[in-house]
Formats: sequence, structure tokens, C-alpha cells
Amino acid sequence: MRRLVTFTSDFGTRDSYVASVKVRILAGDPQTEVIDVTHEIPPFSPALALPPLIDIMAVSPPGTLHLCIVDPGVGSSRKALAGEGKDALFVLPDNGLAALLCAWIEDLRFYHLDTPEIFGGKATPTFQGRDLFAPAVVALTSGRYTPKDLGPLIPTGSLTPHADISPENQLLVWNIDHFGNVLLDYFTLRPPESVAFVHEGRPIPFVRRYQDVSRGSLGCLINSSGWLEVFCREGNAAERTGMRLGHRVTVRVAGGAGRRILSTGQTTP
Repeated sequence: MRRLVTFTSDFGTRDSYVASVKVRILAGDPQTEVIDVTHEIPPFSPALALPPLIDIMAVSPPGTLHLCIVDPGVGSSRKALAGEGKDALFVLPDNGLAALLCAWIEDLRFYHLDTPEIFGGKATPTFQGRDLFAPAVVALTSGRYTPKDLGPLIPTGSLTPHADISPENQLLVWNIDHFGNVLLDYFTLRPPESVAFVHEGRPIPFVRRYQDVSRGSLGCLINSSGWLEVFCREGNAAERTGMRLGHRVTVRVAGGAGRRILSTGQTTP
């Protein structure tokens, strides 16, 4: 049976890294189909992989495996993990992202890949995406193993926490998309009544659609995936505002309910 694998990383596409991981997976399990989510996560920033993971999980069929390698700790003592929950499987390093996923999604369980030799993996010093994580993917997609077969359960509270928590009313820029739209780490559960966001002394209007502002004007809205987005109609909001990946901006959201990436996982009023 064909198994979908989504692949998210900070590898970029100019080198052979992405292809090497995919070839290793497909050589081990030719029935697998690997879907590239993005390989442009800012290097060494695992928290910024959470939103695309949340987005792709929302449209993935049951049984999809999500491989996410944004790994500042490669070659260190950080753990390699396999996980399961919400009709999905996960393979990723224990660098804060797994703990964030547990804060967002209930009943996830992660296991330490402490003996990679049992599934043909090696904990090499620099390219564990190819040498350790790809064989773990094959072990799971082929049906030879389940996550709990690959190592001991790690209690959720023992996962490496992500220590960088955003202050109240400070939202993180987690992506600048192809169109220059600025995506902020507010995920809507119930639509807000208002969003107060000021740029260079002028408020950016909170609207429902791009067409609700004139051409070349800034606006903000809740996009179709649920994220708060700053846009410039038929222009580039990132260039207009100077906002960049990793920036924090002051925004006040009133009414409704939502969640943030770098938070304790509680909803915000």
C-alpha cells in the first residue's frame, strides 16, 4: 500500500541533501511517495517548521508520515525520535519541535531511536537526515516496525522544551511567502473581532479579503489556513514594511480565540 511521507527541512535546494534523503527513502521502500512541503525553513530554527507542519497535517490522509529535519543539534547528544498520534507518524530530532507539537496536538507519543542499527540507520556526525532519519522512515512506511518498536517511550515532559517564548502581544514572523505576504504566528480558532496593528504611525486595516483595500495598500486578514497575515494588495508587504523572518511585531488581537507558535499552547482570548 502506498504511504505518503511529507518532508520539511532547512536544507535548501541548491545542494544534494534533499535528493539524498529522498533517494534513501525510495530505495528502501519504492511504494512510498515523498511530498516536499518546504526546504526553506530558516536554518537552525525548528520552531518555524511548526506552522507548515500544522498546515500539511490538516490536509493529509490518515497514516501519513511527517519527516521534519531542522536540526541545529546534529551530531550532538540530542535524541532522534519517532512518533505517532492523530492518525499520523512522525520522524524528527528532539530539539524543541516535538514538545511544541505536543502542546498543539493531544495524545502524541514519541519514542527514542536509541538503537538505529536495528533498522539500518547510523548516527553519523553531520548528515543524519540521510543516514539515520531516512532509514527510520523506511522502517515505518514498510510496515516492518511501529514507532514503539524502535525505542523507549519518552514522557512528554521529558522532551526538550522550546525555551524561546514570545511576550504577550508580540507576534513572530514565521514566513514570508512567494508574494511577499507576512505570516504571523497567530492561528485562529474563532475569528477575532478586531486586530490593532500600526506601521510607521498608521494603522493597518483588518479586513476579510485582499480586495477590501485599494491596490498598493497594506491590510491584514485571517488567511484560508487560519493564520494572521499582513499583505499589500498586488504588492509586496515584506518590502513595504521591512518585516523579516524571525521579527517580532506588536499586534493586539481582540475577541475570538487563537493560538501562537511560541506559547504554552493555551488559547488566547
